[in-house]
Amino acid sequence: MINLGAEIQSIKNRLAAIERSSRLGSAAVDGTAVEVRDDTGSLRALVGQQGDGTTAVNVVNGPVPAAPTAPLVASVVGGVAAQWDGELEGDVAVPLDFARVEVHAATSSGFTPAPSTLVGTIETPQGTIVVIPTTTPLYVRLVTRTTSGTASAPSAENGPIAPAMIVADDVADGIITGSKLAADAIDGRVITGATLRTAATGQRIELAPDNAITIYNSAGQVVSTISPAGYKVWDETGTDLLAEVTLAGGAFGAPGFVARATAFPHLYSFFGDGEIQWANDNNPMTAHPSISLYGLAAENDETDMVITPGAYHPTANAPRMTLTTSATGNAKFLIDSLFGGKPDITLDGPITAGETLDVAKRLLIGSVDQGKGLKRFQGLQTSTATTTTTEIAAITTPSITFEAGRAYRISYHGLLLSSVANDIIRCRVWRGTIGGTGVSLVDSINAYQSPIAGQHVLMDMTQVVTNTTGANIAAPLIGSILRASGTGNVQLVANASNPAWLLVEDIGLATDYASARAV
Repeated sequence: MINLGAEIQSIKNRLAAIERSSRLGSAAVDGTAVEVRDDTGSLRALVGQQGDGTTAVNVVNGPVPAAPTAPLVASVVGGVAAQWDGELEGDVAVPLDFARVEVHAATSSGFTPAPSTLVGTIETPQGTIVVIPTTTPLYVRLVTRTTSGTASAPSAENGPIAPAMIVADDVADGIITGSKLAADAIDGRVITGATLRTAATGQRIELAPDNAITIYNSAGQVVSTISPAGYKVWDETGTDLLAEVTLAGGAFGAPGFVARATAFPHLYSFFGDGEIQWANDNNPMTAHPSISLYGLAAENDETDMVITPGAYHPTANAPRMTLTTSATGNAKFLIDSLFGGKPDITLDGPITAGETLDVAKRLLIGSVDQGKGLKRFQGLQTSTATTTTTEIAAITTPSITFEAGRAYRISYHGLLLSSVANDIIRCRVWRGTIGGTGVSLVDSINAYQSPIAGQHVLMDMTQVVTNTTGANIAAPLIGSILRASGTGNVQLVANASNPAWLLVEDIGLATDYASARAV
């Protein structure tokens, strides 16, 4: 006979054990996934096997997150830095399905974030800084992205911000080598306290801080020196002194300077009163040719003075020279020496105390024409009028004679200013006139960009030109300025502290500058 009381108690015990056990203690999800939906029935997550065969917890269709706060931006060397402070618009808390904050940048204002503008990500909700490499000014925006891939609206925009310029403090001492410098990187600049040389060893020219110039042959031997004390020339081995020019008292003038060719027994002594003496081991002067001096006032080869042998000087053991001259005033003279040919060294005669040696025609070093130097410097200390796309003259020189067969360096310098950001400013140097029959010798080719409105931009332009027409060309030079397009105002800024200028230098023979721009 069944004991009903015992059976009921057994069933109660077994039911209590089932209620205390795990609800899924022996459950399994085989080959499928558990779907998690919200109270509206929208799918929010898949737990288990995914559509691609993998097994994971995949959050989908998450709510749209709030936009990040506007980024902070700053200039750094080589780019710009963008910072997110970890906050969302409206003081909304960072969602639990937060994945990252995307950093977007573009060169134009009001841009829409897209894959092409994505430049970096911030993976932590605490915020951080992202450096964006760039050479141009940028605008920056941020976008919140959740683990389900849902993007927020873009943040407020910040910019434009340009990369920082490299200054001296950013560069360690002693790390910039010559290979890192452009060929004309120091053109027109001042180098102080250094020894300049064309090579470290072998054939070279060295200019020391004490103003001494030393010339070496291919074997590294000194063959010539030029210093405030005088000039010396040795033979090709650097052992025998061939010629010497010494300065009495360290300067031209009374009593003058002495030039001596040691390979030939001749001594020339030029005194402050203009008297010239020539000693030749007391040999009769008639055994040697005369000396002719040529006037340079008109840069011609007409003889202005002839020195002929004469009687011995009454107070010195040297013959007196007879001077016959057609020159007037303080004409410059070129000495035609006994060694053949007219050296290109001139004297301002008569020589007086404090005068200096003047290279009137051209200076040769190592048989290479070094040029005649400054041709014209036209400075400007007053800013020009503003202009848009109409080209105006900023600096105009008087007429300059570009000699046939010569080469010239033309430099155009100043500060540019525009009333709008990201403006393109064009600068040119014309010969004769702007446009029409004028010739554009130097052109910026729209190279100067003003990234920020009202900010000065340095303009430095250089061109080498040659006159190979066979005839002199005389014309003024005009430095111009204009805006490439648009309606913004641009001008060349100049004042006493920051002058603008046009500089023209004779740098030698046109044949030494093959393929240079024709003047």
